Amino acid sequence: MAYRTQGAGEPVVLVHGTPSSSHEWRYIVPALAERYRVLAPDHLGFGASSRPPDFRVYTLRWHTENLRAWLEALKLPRFHLVVHDFGGPVALPLALEQPDRIQSLTIIQSWLWDLRAPKSMGGPLMRWLYLSLNFSPRVMVPLSWGRRVPLTRELRREFLAQFPNRAARAGAFGFARSIAFERPLLDELSQRLGVLSDIPTLVVWGLADKIVRPENLARWRSALPSAAVLELPDVGHFPQLEAPDEIAPAIARHLEGSHRR
Repeated sequence: MAYRTQGAGEPVVLVHGTPSSSHEWRYIVPALAERYRVLAPDHLGFGASSRPPDFRVYTLRWHTENLRAWLEALKLPRFHLVVHDFGGPVALPLALEQPDRIQSLTIIQSWLWDLRAPKSMGGPLMRWLYLSLNFSPRVMVPLSWGRRVPLTRELRREFLAQFPNRAARAGAFGFARSIAFERPLLDELSQRLGVLSDIPTLVVWGLADKIVRPENLARWRSALPSAAVLELPDVGHFPQLEAPDEIAPAIARHLEGSHRR
């Protein structure tokens, strides 16, 4: 797994979602690196990591085991964890296993439960749309973007360029497929969310997200009632790109607060 790193101090691990890479943290990494050692991996199938062409290998468990191996190689005894989108279903199972290793948790537009996606999400039509037409960055990103800042032509081209051909898009379709075919796993994980309740947690939520909608924020409030919440009106699915000047300081304050505990 490729990763970017900057800074020194307590480790902060940033786990990205789809359709993106560690590059989605480009405004957050420098802000946190002033006081922390920031590490942002690229999932296999994304960014500068290798990209197996068979979409069937891209299961949530597989991604979780890849992340586990990466963390073990880095020998991080304890770290702050920040997850976005599918970064939650990938990284949070590790937090459930060893909550004492997580110094703080920041959740951005993510979930750890069954989203009730139909099986057609992983079917032949969606496979064609994702692999042949680059559906995820072409359609899902504009649909989930908020109103605070425009999704510029340059930024749209950047999202699309990360997935230049059919083989490079297998990871994005694999994630889409997982919410349709790994529902039992997500349901089982959701039953254990209380394990995270003693971890200092910040939930950041763009209220204009039309994909991972605000009812998922309500679910986090119920599961982790002591969590701090930052609501962002007019911001969509990518707060770290749409409102970095607001969320970077919020995350930094959260890390500092958990450091004092």
